[in-house]
Parts: sequence; C-alpha cells; structure tokens
Amino acid sequence: MCFLSFLYLCALNYYIYFMVQKEKIIDQAAQMFRQQGIKSVRMDDIASAVGVSKRTLYEMFESKDELLYLSIRYMQSSRMEAIGRDVKAQRDSLFYLFEVMERMLDHKDTHRRISHNLRKFYPETFERVRKEAEEESGKLLFSMIKHYIDCGLIMPTVDVKLSVTILYYTTTTLVVTADNMSLPEGVSLEDALSYTIVNFFRGIATIEGVRQIDQYIAQKKQ
Repeated sequence: MCFLSFLYLCALNYYIYFMVQKEKIIDQAAQMFRQQGIKSVRMDDIASAVGVSKRTLYEMFESKDELLYLSIRYMQSSRMEAIGRDVKAQRDSLFYLFEVMERMLDHKDTHRRISHNLRKFYPETFERVRKEAEEESGKLLFSMIKHYIDCGLIMPTVDVKLSVTILYYTTTTLVVTADNMSLPEGVSLEDALSYTIVNFFRGIATIEGVRQIDQYIAQKKQ
C-alpha cells in the first residue's frame, strides 16, 4: 500500500469515527433535552454524559444552539420516519393510522414544553425548527393521504394539499393553545385531538374507509 493510500484510509477511518461519535452525542443530548429541559442542560453536562471534554464538544458543535437544533431535528425526524414505516406496514387498514396518531399524542406534553422553552430562550432556533418540522410533517401527511387514496380508503377527489394544511394546523393549534382552551367537562386534550383526527379522516373517507373508522370508534367506546 502506497503512503497516499494509507493516509486516505486513515482520514476515512477518522471521518467515520467522527460521524459516529457526533451521532452518539446528538442522541444523548436529545435524551437530556427531552428529560431535563433545554434550559437546564449545559454543554458541560452533555460532555460529561458522553465522556468527552467540553473542548472536544465545541470542536464538533459551534454552540449549544447548534447542538440543540440538531438534537430536536433528530427527535422529530426519528418520529416521522417511524410513523411512515408504521403506516406502510398496514397498507389496507386505517386502524393503525389512528393508533400511530395516538402514540404521537403520548409525546404532546414534551413537545409543548420544548416548543415553549425554545420560543422563549432560543427564538431563532425555534423558528428554524418550526419551519422545517412543518415542511417535514406536511410531506408525511401528504404521503399518508395519497397512500390511503391508493388503498381505496380515501376519496380520490380529495384536495390532498388543502387536507394536509387543515389537519396540520388544526391539530398543532390544539396542542399549542391547550392551556387557554375551555373544553367541555370530562373531555381531555387527548379526547379532543382524537376526535378531531378521526372525524377529519371520516369526512374524506370512502365507504370502506368510513366502515373501518366507525368500527374503530365502536371499539374505542367498549
């Protein structure tokens, strides 16, 4: 092996190690931000948790803002990818779609807390994350609706882009403004979100889609 090839392999191995280490740090930071809150977690805490020096951490990430941004986008992208896989796994059933939506609601409190703190303490990062999350969520919802049109569960005449916009902003508004809402007695935010999502899809579903949705609602009431 010539000297240049040796240098190339060394550089390649270092790059792979660097990227793997960076991904591990982002994953660890994401867990810490989610569990402890973005304001409470310091760069020193992250460096200690992953076993690197603070200097090394700043060599990989220019600032806490950058690591915070990458960590939140990592959380969002992982969740979106999982949802996409789960929906495709049940090609002919809307049941799984609603189960996936319910799992998303399990993270609503964390989502609200992180969004609130981002908006308050890191407004530029908040706006950047919001725009990219909106675009990514929109693409996922678009592919989901198109998927169920192909399955014969949603009417082919549906305006997919308009449907995506209505569903996204309706559910997002419910989550973000939950503290200022006055829901009927005995109705939780989870109930309101589930009601919104189920009836939204019922309104654009085919006869078979409505049959599946009504069956799902009946099972939920048992």
